[in-house]
Amino acid sequence: EEERERERERERERRERERERERERERERERERERILISSLHLEMNDIQQAVLMVDNSIVDMETIQALYENRAQPDELAQITRHYHTSEEELIKLLDKPEQFLYELSQIPDFPGRASCIIFQSVFIDAIASIQRKDLLETSSVREVMGLVLALGNHMNGGNRTRGQADGFGLEILPKLKDVKSRDNRISLVDYVVSYYLRNLDENAGTERSVFPLPEPRDVFLSAQVKFEDITKDLRQLRRDLTVCEKGVQKVCSSSPDEHLQPFKDKMEAFDNSSPQ
Repeated sequence: EEERERERERERERRERERERERERERERERERERILISSLHLEMNDIQQAVLMVDNSIVDMETIQALYENRAQPDELAQITRHYHTSEEELIKLLDKPEQFLYELSQIPDFPGRASCIIFQSVFIDAIASIQRKDLLETSSVREVMGLVLALGNHMNGGNRTRGQADGFGLEILPKLKDVKSRDNRISLVDYVVSYYLRNLDENAGTERSVFPLPEPRDVFLSAQVKFEDITKDLRQLRRDLTVCEKGVQKVCSSSPDEHLQPFKDKMEAFDNSSPQ
């Protein structure tokens, strides 16, 4: 029995050593990713700090800020690096690898993780809302009117065909072909007729400055056709949850930030929050 217990203990120790080796391999992979990132940036730390504190991605682009955020030192790693900085002689500090030096300097930017996560979410939120708006395009009245007009005209032209003349809808892939459908005298296309009919009968502002083009970009229409509308509700719910998390993050940064670093972060984030769809 004692022998079996010793064997189990040796097995546990072996597994723990293997886990530790795997953790070390993972740390080395992370350090390698950090080396690659740092060598590709060609940025001064002052530029990064300025971009984060001023919420200005014209200095450092959003992709780089996100990469820095994702590759920042985790608490245990940062604790080791910081301890080395605080307890070592200056000559020993110089022996730190470049990634460790970079991570330490990054950590000295006031509340870098909190600020960066808010800045990143702001960009993601704007892109997500634009995507959802594209998904919602086919629900707009002007799009429905134009598509309904195309369907009605198509059914009218195919009136003698029981199958094609009674269609309930059509595939969007036919839209580019409408310009090839000509009148008997070959003077106008079906596209010309649809535009003319829409302006005469459906656009109340036709001929005035208030008249706007009723359709989105063609690419957006095709993307919209592939959307399940229940996905829109799901996406919006997730965005609301993420927005709440971001608002709490902004409050945390502002409450812990010294006066000299509070602005313009506070004003820019409050302006973003006030302009965000609720």
